[in-house]
Amino acid sequence: MNELKQRIENVVAALTQAATGNFEHQITISNEDDSFLEIEVGLNVLLDDLARARKINEEQVGEIERKNQEIAERTAIALRELATPIISVWDGVLALPVIGSVDTERSADMMDALLGRVVADQASHVIIDITGVSVLDTRTADHFLRMAKAVRLLGAECYLTGISPAIAQTMAELGIDASSTRTMRRLSDALKLAQREIATRAV
Repeated sequence: MNELKQRIENVVAALTQAATGNFEHQITISNEDDSFLEIEVGLNVLLDDLARARKINEEQVGEIERKNQEIAERTAIALRELATPIISVWDGVLALPVIGSVDTERSADMMDALLGRVVADQASHVIIDITGVSVLDTRTADHFLRMAKAVRLLGAECYLTGISPAIAQTMAELGIDASSTRTMRRLSDALKLAQREIATRAV
């Protein structure tokens, strides 16, 4: 009777552990060949099945999380590329039309992408067009001026275009010194000048 009581307690203990998610608590099989032995063996089989099912589930969840991470990373890359649409106008000439607001993170992404393309394409002329910039403050203007300076350090000419009268007035009021940067009103003007300079060099 005492042995049966212990076996029952072992079964209860295993079920208690299983209820908390621990399926590793196996029951020690008794030497007694009785009807209760079937319960002990059956419960061990059930615990094994539950442990395997949980392992498979964890692997599947891990795979889903990995795929979600890959999708998130690809989406982030795509968004950065959309936010930094560098256009190869023709050999040696790149254009970066900027649209929307520009914060520190986006400006850093634009700087990295633009300088990388200047080197990869061996560009001689770069046009940064800010016609679509929604707000221009001191920090935003500084981003573009530093970008233009970095392009020049790589040996390429850089034009800052799309400066409207309102933006020009704002820059003047903020005391922003753009004297070292070639500025133009329209992107088309910069393209014509770049084309002339390239043609002159080719002569």
